[in-house]
Amino acid sequence: MLKSKRGIIYYDINTICSDIVCFTAGGRDFALSENQNLSDNYANYRVLTDVFNFPSLPFTVSQIHSANIYDFDNKDKNESEGYDGIITSQLDLPLGILTADCFSVQLIGGNNIANLHCGWRSIYAGIINNAVDIFQSRGDKIDTAVVNIGICTDCYEVSPGLVGSFIEKFQFNDIYKEKDGSCYLNLRKIIENILKFSGVNRIIHLQRCTFCNKYLYSYRRDGENTGRLLSVIMRKS
Repeated sequence: MLKSKRGIIYYDINTICSDIVCFTAGGRDFALSENQNLSDNYANYRVLTDVFNFPSLPFTVSQIHSANIYDFDNKDKNESEGYDGIITSQLDLPLGILTADCFSVQLIGGNNIANLHCGWRSIYAGIINNAVDIFQSRGDKIDTAVVNIGICTDCYEVSPGLVGSFIEKFQFNDIYKEKDGSCYLNLRKIIENILKFSGVNRIIHLQRCTFCNKYLYSYRRDGENTGRLLSVIMRKS
């Protein structure tokens, strides 16, 4: 359900997930890059923290479209550049991922939670598989995955070569469509297929397209100066 409070427009899916998972939907920008208004955007983080009663500002990483996952429990907190996922076993720690067409995916296990930035580059590089491996290395397994808002198939035209690369690597044939001589990639389906193949049985989808809906930030629709949406997951004590 779409909600609004203090200028924060957001989707709150706590009714179907015991851990806190929220996804902003415009209204305020959460980008932290140099070409954005950083003072206003940091203020937006403080408002969001108050709205959801987080014990601290959401922890974010400097995303680079990679398969790298930041282990909050075992990394220097000042070395968070060059990652596209975050994992922790700590309670009351909000983990944030920024998107503007790419998908964010929240993973929930018995003892650990993770938040992933899943654009085509990071998916192809293996970020979801890496997350599964990290959960397993900790003696944990992913019980629930939330596949959040992102660009839909009809709005995501790509080259035939990119489609072919995904089919060759993952052996999925149900991940694209053709229309009027063009190819359209279904990132949501790719994410779902990888999760299912990895043994994740409970997958929750938040079915909204960033490109179709003007109230959502979209890089492909609006260009590099568009804002960023923020997804957050936190396990409460």
